[in-house]
Amino acid sequence: MPPGPVPSGPAKMTQAQRLDAARRARVQKSRNTRFAIVGGVVVLVGLIIFNTLSNRADTNALRARLTAGGCEFDTRSDDIDPPPNNHVAPAGYDVDPPAGGNHAPGASPAGTFTDANKPADAGIVHSLEHGYIAIWHRPDLPEADMTAITDAIKGSERDVLIVPRASITGKVAATAWGERLLCGEVETAPLKEFVETYANKGPERIEHPAL
Repeated sequence: MPPGPVPSGPAKMTQAQRLDAARRARVQKSRNTRFAIVGGVVVLVGLIIFNTLSNRADTNALRARLTAGGCEFDTRSDDIDPPPNNHVAPAGYDVDPPAGGNHAPGASPAGTFTDANKPADAGIVHSLEHGYIAIWHRPDLPEADMTAITDAIKGSERDVLIVPRASITGKVAATAWGERLLCGEVETAPLKEFVETYANKGPERIEHPAL
């Protein structure tokens, strides 16, 4: 008896079928790419929203701690011109004590100053831009209050200028670039946290030499 027919493999695809399969593969690939892009955008937007809300919560918590006693916090500062006009010292500052604005070409060093040797405001503002903190105090503070101020900056002495200022309304104020803490009394805890939070955060932060 003669052998039966040998089973054949799958029928070869016609050219039209191959083209249709390739088209469907491209469509599926494009769909997968769109899904991946949309998914990535959703994740990115979610992260941005989460970080924004988290940062806002952190900022609100910080302000609550800084103002838990008798201190006030704000972000007032004078306007600043684009370079090189920002390095022209102004006649004065509208915001007192200053926390930004045009300033002298040279920055002032850290240290504790008296009325006799205190730097000009324009040099101090340049220091704030470099990430320093200025602590302004009434010139007639008793020794106990001055000690409280020096206690508040322990470990951060190279980042802080302590400057007498008769025009402030409270006993002490602290300014960083664009940030201000205004206190009727000398409160060590908020001053310390302000310094630790904003030191070395200026827009032109510089690396300070090691102590």
